[in-house]
Amino acid sequence: MVFSKLKPERTEVFADVGCGSGAVSRFFSRYVSKVYAVDQDPRAVEAARRTLRNAGNVEVVLSSGLDFLKDRRYGYDIVFFGGTKGIEKMLEVAAVRAKRVAVNAARLEVAANVVRRMRELGIFREALAVNVARGYELAGGTAFKPLNPVFVIYGECDALRRGAGSGR
Repeated sequence: MVFSKLKPERTEVFADVGCGSGAVSRFFSRYVSKVYAVDQDPRAVEAARRTLRNAGNVEVVLSSGLDFLKDRRYGYDIVFFGGTKGIEKMLEVAAVRAKRVAVNAARLEVAANVVRRMRELGIFREALAVNVARGYELAGGTAFKPLNPVFVIYGECDALRRGAGSGR
């Protein structure tokens, strides 16, 4: 779902903010020129380094998302937010420096705040609720138990860049 919204191009740089284990970074590394896997939790960074040890175009960064996004040493075209702590401020920076952003939010209140902030910034394009159910055997048949939904909020920022450069 996120991939189809972000539509990465081979020449672009992808930032995975709140990368956790690095699974999203690993997936996107096949489709872009460079990936920054960013997390402020040292344990997550170590897990991401293990997951991404064979990905040559990925740099794992121990940093808060906001500090990373503000740091001009890092250029990026696409930002995926897997972590949402401080998301409103991070969206402000990404809106100016990135082309496209996506946020995965597990909580409805966070999703609503992200939609509101993206609208204020003029970058909101779409919100999706993704529901998944896991099958299990029941009385000789298959039943499904729903899992918690994930909200995917997508924005396009390119129009806001106003000559700011790609940040690279």
